[in-house]
Amino acid sequence: MNMNAYVIVIFIFAIAYTFYMGFSDGANAVATCVATRAIKPHYALIIAGVVKFVAPIIICYLMGSTHVAHTVRELIHSSAYVDITPKAGFIFLLSTMLAALIWSLICVFTSLPNSTSHTLLGGLVGAGLVSFGFGGIDWSAVGIKVILMVFLTPMICIAVGFIMDKLFIALCRRMDRRVKKAFKIVQVFNVTLLSTSISINNVQKSMGVYLLAMGMCCGVDMATYTFDFWTVAVLSFFIMLGLILGGYRLIYTVGKRIYSMGTIQSVTAQLSTAAVSLTCSFVGGIPVSTGQVVSSSIIGVGISERISGVHWTRVKKIFMNWILTFPIAMAVGAIICLVLKAIFIR
Repeated sequence: MNMNAYVIVIFIFAIAYTFYMGFSDGANAVATCVATRAIKPHYALIIAGVVKFVAPIIICYLMGSTHVAHTVRELIHSSAYVDITPKAGFIFLLSTMLAALIWSLICVFTSLPNSTSHTLLGGLVGAGLVSFGFGGIDWSAVGIKVILMVFLTPMICIAVGFIMDKLFIALCRRMDRRVKKAFKIVQVFNVTLLSTSISINNVQKSMGVYLLAMGMCCGVDMATYTFDFWTVAVLSFFIMLGLILGGYRLIYTVGKRIYSMGTIQSVTAQLSTAAVSLTCSFVGGIPVSTGQVVSSSIIGVGISERISGVHWTRVKKIFMNWILTFPIAMAVGAIICLVLKAIFIR
């Protein structure tokens, strides 16, 4: 079905947020391998950029794996918007995207750590409360797949990172230097795997917003809707573009400021991140925070290696902002929606 003007505007906002996700979170896939000098920064960004463009097209379009997109859609009960007008649906989604972008920009200019996933979902739930009321929100999905995962994801990643690091240390204890050098080659594969896991999860968040727009503003059956090639390709392109333009800024922060890693530690952190992220995308359809997964895996590796080597002051600041992101974004989304409804819906 062709997009109308409402859907086009929301899609433009979704593109802008996808670009921001690439700009803000994109370099997480290459941060550890660049920090350990396994791959030169520009080569790593090129590899990650190509993968971030190609992977969603293959997995989300050709293979039709869109579990995360449908999770975003299902945060609002379908019965809540059966009789909604296209204009009201547009106001709801516009409020969602404005809240996500405004809070994200505030974080950029104040250097606050930000979860791009929970910013978008918080804005969605906040605007949904105003648009559909308390009963319009699927609190079971919000509680389990969003709020619980704010706390559960870091614990899982820390545990997986810790266990994998101990396992790799035991396996590598008797290896000579030639074998250990092979780990640098392994990191090229890891960058591909990790870029895939990050891109398919992030792109689907924007696909979920687009799906809501098609349902509320064009009346499509969202449960059976099939995403077309150009929708996925455009979003994939902009997450790649965001990575290329913002990558160098993030590499140092993630790669060094949490824990200074060697080659083996970088490999274990990458594998831990990819394992958790891919599981969430394919099994649970859970929209995860890329920064949260990567940073928590690095913390797990750091605890396994030398707990005093983890920069805990930095970690506390990151964790606090993860916890606060969702409720703040909810409040911003609700306020914007109230204002827009007062102006445009009488």
